[in-house]
Amino acid sequence: MNNLISNKAKFFTFLESNKEFEKPLIISSPHSGTLLDKNLLAKRNNDIYSFDSMQDMYVNEFSSGLDKCGFTVLQSNISRVVIDLNRNINEIDSKIIKNLPSDIEINLSDKVRAGIGLITTKDASGNKIYDEKLDWIEVRDRINNYYLPWHNALKIAVKNLSTKFKRVLIIDMHSMPSETIYNNQLADFVIGNNFGKSSSDTAQKILSRVIESYGHSVSINDPYPGGYITKNYSSTDENIQCIQLEIKKSLYMNEKNFTKNDYFDEFSLNLKQIISKFFNEFDQKIDIDYAAE
Repeated sequence: MNNLISNKAKFFTFLESNKEFEKPLIISSPHSGTLLDKNLLAKRNNDIYSFDSMQDMYVNEFSSGLDKCGFTVLQSNISRVVIDLNRNINEIDSKIIKNLPSDIEINLSDKVRAGIGLITTKDASGNKIYDEKLDWIEVRDRINNYYLPWHNALKIAVKNLSTKFKRVLIIDMHSMPSETIYNNQLADFVIGNNFGKSSSDTAQKILSRVIESYGHSVSINDPYPGGYITKNYSSTDENIQCIQLEIKKSLYMNEKNFTKNDYFDEFSLNLKQIISKFFNEFDQKIDIDYAAE
């Protein structure tokens, strides 16, 4: 499932719509990439197939083509095992890095402690990924080559749409296992808006209703209220809203062998329709509210 990063590889895919039909919606998928770094492979302590369950496999395909609907699409092609784009740049485990400069600020968050910080240190089974420390130069290169270009592209897209429309909505798309670690079944979709801090109730309720109209179950902020992108790109002062959308993997793939299931094409089409219908309803509601003021 994973390929090696080559000199010709596109680290991320940025799809813009025709300016004439452009709409203030950005769809990002920071965890769907599968490309691996050769230095990571040389230092790994485990089988590369252990990484498959950590990646949001196939999620990029769900947003492909949505630029034709007027939406801006940003997809990562790099595996989150190389670097996690949905983390703060300072969420680093200093214990796995040698030659770390003394002036580098470290954020030892709960995710870092769990091995899923900016540089992932444990696989889905809790096994250590690296059998030796990484040199800071390698970590710095991953930041400069993959992390910063991705976030610069997202920031530019947000700024351009905000300037044009005075409002922006981001859907940060992810996938999740069907069960929790305690074997509890999850809803088909989890909508995360940081407990109402990153999006309006209106946006959350419209998205929930549209998803449910396709026969799917929805949970709000449980167990995923949103990650770094959701919490840090939203701004009520600037009318920038962000929703994290988690999709249950069993809806479209086999979670054991990581292949697409028989429902993949139908589900992919339905999800594109869900996003389009949601935005159209939400945009109409915004226009009506503005007209009433």
